[in-house]
Amino acid sequence: DAAHPHDLSTFLDSRGICIRAGRHCAEPLHARLGQEGGSARASFGLYTTMEEVDALAEGLREARRFFG
Repeated sequence: DAAHPHDLSTFLDSRGICIRAGRHCAEPLHARLGQEGGSARASFGLYTTMEEVDALAEGLREARRFFG
């Protein structure tokens, strides 16, 4: 709740981690959930490595400390 999705996306991008931030073509759902600013989404695929998953987890821990 402390960070806007775009701020989180920028924070992770500065660490080489790419996520998507926005309303993801689901504006009515975000409005109903009270998330007018959108959400942040990480996507995993067949070629996603455990190192990339670990980097995302560490990046999210850092973001939590940074944004409080």
